[in-house]
This record gives sequence, C-alpha cells and structure tokens, in this order.
Amino acid sequence: MSFNKTLFGISSLLVSSLAFAADEKPKWITEGPYVDEGSLSIELPLEVLASKLFIEIEIGGAPRRFVFDTGSPSMMSADLAAELDLEVIDKRQGRDSHGAIIETDIVQADFIVRGTTFHKVPVFVADFPKTAQCLFEGVLGSEVLPLCAWQIDLPESVLRCNSELTKLDHLEKAEKQPLYDFGYPHAPILDVRYAAKAKSKALFDTGSPEYVAISPADFEGAKRNDGVGKTISGNGSMGGSLGGPAPNKDQLLVLLKSLEVGSIPLGRVAAILRESTPTLIGASILEHFVVTLDSKTSTAYFDQYRDGPFARSSYGFGLGFDEAVSVSIVWEDSPAEAAGLRIGQRVTSINGQPADTSCDGIRDAMRAMSEGNTIDLEWDGGGDTLTEKAILY
Repeated sequence: MSFNKTLFGISSLLVSSLAFAADEKPKWITEGPYVDEGSLSIELPLEVLASKLFIEIEIGGAPRRFVFDTGSPSMMSADLAAELDLEVIDKRQGRDSHGAIIETDIVQADFIVRGTTFHKVPVFVADFPKTAQCLFEGVLGSEVLPLCAWQIDLPESVLRCNSELTKLDHLEKAEKQPLYDFGYPHAPILDVRYAAKAKSKALFDTGSPEYVAISPADFEGAKRNDGVGKTISGNGSMGGSLGGPAPNKDQLLVLLKSLEVGSIPLGRVAAILRESTPTLIGASILEHFVVTLDSKTSTAYFDQYRDGPFARSSYGFGLGFDEAVSVSIVWEDSPAEAAGLRIGQRVTSINGQPADTSCDGIRDAMRAMSEGNTIDLEWDGGGDTLTEKAILY
C-alpha cells in the first residue's frame, strides 16, 4: 500500500491458495462467468481514490459500487450476499494479503456491466473490514479477464472490455509483453527483472496501490545481485484485511535500481517489502501507462503516457480506523517522524475538520491523504502542517 495512503485493504486470495488439480475442479469454476453476446464493447467510468479503481455494476436490480481488482477473485460483502439471498454452493480456504488463513463461502451471481450480463460469476463472500464497507460492496476480479481484452485508461477515466482487441486504442505504440495465465482465477502474471541475474514473475494487481510490493524471495535475489539501492525502515501495521488487522511490525521501503517489466526498462522504482509471494506490480503503474490485458493472445500492452519517477512523495505515515482515527505506521526520515508522530496516537483533526471513523470521516481522510502535497494534522499532544517529501527516491 502506498506509504502515505495506508488506509484500508481488501485481501487478495493468492493464486497458489486457489489451485485445483484437474480432476477436482468444482463445477462453479467451469460454469462461469460467461456472456450471451457474440461480441463485447463495454466502457465503464472509472473513479480513482487512494489508487483504488472504483466502478459501478448492477446486481439484484440495483447499481453497486465495486473495485476492479486484477489480483483477486470476485468478491462481495456478506451483507450484500444476504440481501440478495444467494445460495452458498461451496466453501474454500485461502490466505489473505497478510498471510492469515481465512474460510469464505462461494456463491454465483449475475453481474450486469453496462447492459451486458456476466452470468454465473463465482464470488467469494466475506465480512469486509469497516473501512472497506464504507467504500464499496464488492470486487470485480480476475476470473472475468478471459471474457475480453481489458484496457485500463486512467487519463480518460475509463475501463474498457472489448472482444475485438483491434478495436481498442493505445495499442499501436504500446510495448507488448508476455502475459501468463496459470488457471483459475486467471490472475495476470508478467515477467520482471531486477538485475542481469535476478529474474522472476509478478502479479499485475490493480488492488495494490503501490508501484511494486516485492516478495521476500525476490527482494533477496535483487539484493544479492546489486539490484537494491536505498532502503527506509518503518514500524507499524499495513492495514486491515479479511483476516483482521495486520500486526505492528518492522516494515521496509526499497529502491529498486533498474526494474524491468517484461522488456520495459523503468529504471529506479519504489517498492515495499511484503510478507509473502508473489511480487505485485500495483495500480500506481497506471499513472504512467495505459495497460491492456488480452488473455486470448496471452499479451499485455503498455502504452506509456507519462515519464517517471516511479515513486511518490510522502508524508511518511498511515492512518488506521478502529475505535478512533489513529496513526498506524510511521517511516523514518519522513515529515511524520520529524513532526513527532508515533504509532497509536489518536488523530483529532485533519485539515481543520474533526477526524472520526464514520464513513464520511473515512472518505474525507482518504481524500485529504490523496490530494495536494500538504496536510494539517492535530493529534493528542500536538499538531503540525506536513509537506510531502521524496523520502526514498
């Protein structure tokens, strides 16, 4: 998660946790999703907040706010599943983004996406954390990727789905990269290189707000091959997920010296060290490239519209929302550390407005952390105006 925007998380169930042998695949994997139309041409308005991609789809006769997340199976809140009275057809275990083992119900639902019905979408049902409940009711996930070529276009704030790749723009000058699919839930996998002798694969995960969230194994490989530059330590929690809040622990920000995604040299890229595999290429990359994923030809297209740096300036802290708004993580050598912020301190005011854990309060805090380059904070025992700083790059 972006280190000045650590506000909420909805977990991705890792691909490895959902692998099935060919002779034991449940029926719901092969039944859907599918569409009746011979060809698709869909454009969905995209709203971006804290690097999350929000879309609107129709379920049960009403519009619903979902997140488009290529790093997760489709999901919905337990409240929405109960409202729709959906039949539980299976139960599965998987690991959330912090490694906790969780069990979820499986249902099937029809999603109407701009007038087109995606039939029998397999959906994982879970109790979303409060912050997620305030922002969305579900996730449109990676098992829909084979239905069409998907194009994520932040400059025009549009998500496109077209069954004919050649009808999409942003392809002529785009860099073509191999796209790997290892079966359900059809998560998109890309080649990455950290140094001449440090190659791996990474999940393209629009649910992760970072540029890169690097796995421990890839970090060690990059470090052994002189692919790691400056590092910044922090302490705290990386937010909540389906398995509950992540514990407070030491954290690490990493400057990768020369990351390549496929054959695209990005140069220096900011990353955060995550707890497990795989490495994630996150949604921040969409602020530089229009990305098209075409499962039919196993190809990803990257059309660059903005140069680097591939890093963010930061206040150097994150917020948590439990009984009160509080500081969840602080990074060294940051404006937050210099101002005296410490983990667990209760934040009482953000930009002159009282801070609270209502849904409006959470949304206001996210906007304040995401917009502009200064923020006015008051907390128990102090207050200051913080200005973003490039603490890693």
